[in-house]
Amino acid sequence: MPSIAQSYEVILDFTNDTHDAATVQLLRDYGCHSNRIVLLNPGESISLVLDAGDSYKYTVKTKSKVVNVTARAWRDVVCGLSQLFPPPANPWPPALLSTRTPVNGITIDRLFRETRFCLFDYNDT
Repeated sequence: MPSIAQSYEVILDFTNDTHDAATVQLLRDYGCHSNRIVLLNPGESISLVLDAGDSYKYTVKTKSKVVNVTARAWRDVVCGLSQLFPPPANPWPPALLSTRTPVNGITIDRLFRETRFCLFDYNDT
């Protein structure tokens, strides 16, 4: 069976389909500055160009919820941020949540709450 000998690029599209602002941050250095954070207001999206089959690690945060994800795609992927955050569960009985849930070529590595966060409204100046 013939295989692709040439590398190609895919698009990863993060769409903020939540009611809150969210941030997306690259976790590792891929030859660029990894301290860049993109703020996505509700309804906004960002398209990232990735090398097909390579793994990229991101942190997505909204309010106090944080998720670390690994993206490894062979074709274009559209991911709504609400897909990365599970809905609130009943406190009883406690449910086990798999931390390796694939979402459209995106794997959730870690999901946690950040107790310290700051919201700043630039329109209040």
